[in-house]
Amino acid sequence: MPEIEIEKAAREAALAAPGKEVFSFDFEEKRYWIKRARPTGSNLLQHAAWRATKLPLLVPVLRQSASEALRHESSKLRRLADRGIRVPSVVLLTQEYFVMEDNGISLRKILREGREDEFSRRLYRELFETLGRLHSIGEYHGGSQLRNFNYREGEIAFLDFEEKFPESIPLKTLQFRDLFLLLFSLVKDRHPLDYSEVIGHYVRSSGNDWVVEELKKLTEKTPLLEALVRFPPIWKILDKDSKATYRMIQEIRKI
Repeated sequence: MPEIEIEKAAREAALAAPGKEVFSFDFEEKRYWIKRARPTGSNLLQHAAWRATKLPLLVPVLRQSASEALRHESSKLRRLADRGIRVPSVVLLTQEYFVMEDNGISLRKILREGREDEFSRRLYRELFETLGRLHSIGEYHGGSQLRNFNYREGEIAFLDFEEKFPESIPLKTLQFRDLFLLLFSLVKDRHPLDYSEVIGHYVRSSGNDWVVEELKKLTEKTPLLEALVRFPPIWKILDKDSKATYRMIQEIRKI
């Protein structure tokens, strides 16, 4: 595929969708995706919350300009692909966007439709094994919620690696954050999981047996939330994230 042809097709698609950040276009009977440059970073409130609680969900994202985030993600995708991780292939990089090959079907959509059938149970297992393989080579995702995984050609693939973190944040913290985010997104959507089982799959795939103890330690940091939710009037007004956090804590205690 001559690069000049895909570059022309991508430019035409970008001009036709001026307000979109991520969108697809077809070229020579194949689907591609364009991702425009966009800045990353956490606000001051999240920085303060991280310093106060050290909860993995609150690790602040490094501030990057749009062009810095674009270079970071495109180079990370290429590095991970070279290391055998299933990610979108970057076929073109410009100053405004990069172009990726199609990465399959949304795993979140597949699991919402199946949830408790045998195929879905296998996907849950493979999901945690896939995250474990990424961690086993000394990498992290940064945004490992269920919506950032696809299913392609019989394998689970990653999406979205734009987030970067300060070098002062240990790799273990970032990997634990990945696991926490994935568990949180599944609890939030009420997926029927055996959490002890899927965490076991992650541990065997990653070698990170220390995460079990860290998850249990996490349950010791939420006495206020647990005290509040014992009152039905409080439970009724809690937001979805707070309720999901409480449910996740209860599941972790069963491990």
